[in-house]
Amino acid sequence: MADSKLNLSIVTPERHMVTDDVDQVNVPGTEGDMGILLDHSPLISTLRPGQLSYEKDGEEVALIVSDGYIEVTNNRVTVLAETAEFLNDIDHARAKEARKKAEDMIAKGGLEEEELREAQKKLFRALARLEYTKEN
Repeated sequence: MADSKLNLSIVTPERHMVTDDVDQVNVPGTEGDMGILLDHSPLISTLRPGQLSYEKDGEEVALIVSDGYIEVTNNRVTVLAETAEFLNDIDHARAKEARKKAEDMIAKGGLEEEELREAQKKLFRALARLEYTKEN
C-alpha cells in the first residue's frame, strides 16, 4: 500500500466487494455521514442504509450499503455490510417493487416485533437503493 493512501476493504456475507488503495471514503453512519481521510483517528461505528463512496485518483465509485459496521485503524478502512451493490448494478424497477412489498407488509399490521423490524429493514434498504438510482 502506498503511504499516502487508505487501504479499503468492503465485505458482505456473500462476497468481498472491494479491496483497493483509495484517497477518501465517505460512509453513511448511524450517527451521520463520515468522511475518512488519511491518518483518520481509529474508530468503530455502525452503518445505516445509504450511499458509501470512495475516491481514487480523482474518480468516485459509489455503492449502496445496508446495515453493518466500519472500522478505521492505521489507514485501513474495513466495511462489513449486510448488503452492498454498485450503483450501476441496481435494478430500479426491482427496488420499487421491494419498497412496495415492504410498505404493504407494514401497512397490513399484525406483525410480530421481529417481523416488523425485518420489514422496516427491507423498506430502508429499498429507499436507499431508490434514492441514488434513476428509473431506466
